Amino acid sequence: MARLPVTTLRDFAFPISERRILHRIGYKSRTAKVNPSVIEIIDEHRQRLEALLQPAALFRILDHADTNQHPIFEGALQVALCVCTIGPDLERTSAEFITNNDILKGFVLDAFGSEAAEEVARQADAAIVKAARNMGLWPSKRFSPGYGIWDIKEQKYIFATLPAADIGIKLTESCMMIPRKSVSFRINFYTEKEQTTRSFR
Repeated sequence: MARLPVTTLRDFAFPISERRILHRIGYKSRTAKVNPSVIEIIDEHRQRLEALLQPAALFRILDHADTNQHPIFEGALQVALCVCTIGPDLERTSAEFITNNDILKGFVLDAFGSEAAEEVARQADAAIVKAARNMGLWPSKRFSPGYGIWDIKEQKYIFATLPAADIGIKLTESCMMIPRKSVSFRINFYTEKEQTTRSFR
């Protein structure tokens, strides 16, 4: 089977709840008393969020034989590699707030950025899962370099396989992504449902 072309995604929604932002900035308990000024900042940032985001993701599906044969791909018929980002503007604006000593605003905006990046990854994951099921295959959970046996250095393999620069992502010598609010991952495609740890109804 030939290597499939790269799929690019740019249409994303961001249903980020107030609760998720509060949790990220330290209000772990739902009963914690929240300063009204924090709620005001959250609402303010929500209004500017769309203007600060340039979300994009791209993925490619490979036959197992076309991968670098890392043990993380063992047992898979095919593998999807994906990179995604929210772009640089939110991160830059957050840093400007902090530089101008408006630390709380910078901190809250950074939390929005982390949630937005995760939301792009979730929605890219859903698109890949749909592609796998349309092929009659069973997708694994997504798994990023730097966890378990998949060393962070495997970022170099992902970036050699995907044109990440097309959506504005670069890789540093230490294998960190720029913009920082970016995510990379793989999903294995299996022939049998029993091979995956992902739950299906």
